[in-house]
Amino acid sequence: MSTKHVVRIALTFCLVSLLAVPAFAGTRIGGGIHYLKTVGDIKDAPGFDENAIGFMGSIAFSGSLLRFEGDVEFIPDYAGSGKLMWAPQGYALIGSFIYGGVGIGIGHIADFGWQDPFYALRAGVDFMAGSLDLDVFASYRFQKIDDLSHLGVDDFNSVTLGALIRFGGH
Repeated sequence: MSTKHVVRIALTFCLVSLLAVPAFAGTRIGGGIHYLKTVGDIKDAPGFDENAIGFMGSIAFSGSLLRFEGDVEFIPDYAGSGKLMWAPQGYALIGSFIYGGVGIGIGHIADFGWQDPFYALRAGVDFMAGSLDLDVFASYRFQKIDDLSHLGVDDFNSVTLGALIRFGGH
């Protein structure tokens, strides 16, 4: 599957999510912080920083047990390169207080362009208090990055931990 094909699928998923807004009473918007720890083979490459901190913007559309979420992540110093990476991503999640689901995203690194897509498994706990909620989650990302193959490997799988605060209706 080509990168263009995956980008089209991800954009279609995001568009469908946005069109579904009237069907979901619980639209919430917020932001947070995200920690990425690379566990793939690339972590052992010289000069590669296996830890990264990112900042996220998030919009979530919730029904009873189904939630669609669109996030944009910004990592100011990607893999110790000094380059900015931003990554739009979408998730389909099941559950309310405790939840899990799947997602897809793609990153754009300054001077390198669009990267190969990643696929993610995600689980979390969403503490809701009226119009405010705290979403704490962990995910595992499956990813290969061809542009970093000069380091000798392209396995970029990552474990992530994140926290988002969102405002809005439930």
